[in-house]
Amino acid sequence: MEAFTKVKKIVDQILNWLCIILLMVMTVLVTYQVVTRYFFNKPSAISEITAQYMFVWVVMFGSALVFGERGHLEITTVKEKLKPGAYMVVEILANITLVVFSVIVCILGGWNISMQQMGALDAALQIPMGLIYASIPVCGVFMVFYAVYNIFLAVKERKDNTRAEQDVTAGTM
Repeated sequence: MEAFTKVKKIVDQILNWLCIILLMVMTVLVTYQVVTRYFFNKPSAISEITAQYMFVWVVMFGSALVFGERGHLEITTVKEKLKPGAYMVVEILANITLVVFSVIVCILGGWNISMQQMGALDAALQIPMGLIYASIPVCGVFMVFYAVYNIFLAVKERKDNTRAEQDVTAGTM
């Protein structure tokens, strides 16, 4: 489990840096877009489309990262009242459901739509539209990784008779 946790921290850092870099580049592109539109009256279609595509990727990376940090919205009222064994079962079932969803919808479905769209080119950038859709299976892989990690974590917490502090407050205000 210790090696798994180290890998998770590395994946977290990679996703964090990807989101930071994408947001920085998007900020520059949008600023450039505003300057060219309002000061020179000649908007740049390339910067606008590139920023839109980067936004798609940053949202997907960010959602996978939030899932990995167990920061997603959940209703914890019933789960908090469960005994440790039942709590572990609920955690495992929820994460198995997320693995199945991620594999079928995100990875397989996302891969299929990405491959279907590789022949269609974006009018402004002349890149395959499948590159935009590729964010779905890529982030699906991250979500599967995090769900498997959460399953192992639930079993470890049950063995140690502890619960992650994040679980108590996740999805609550």
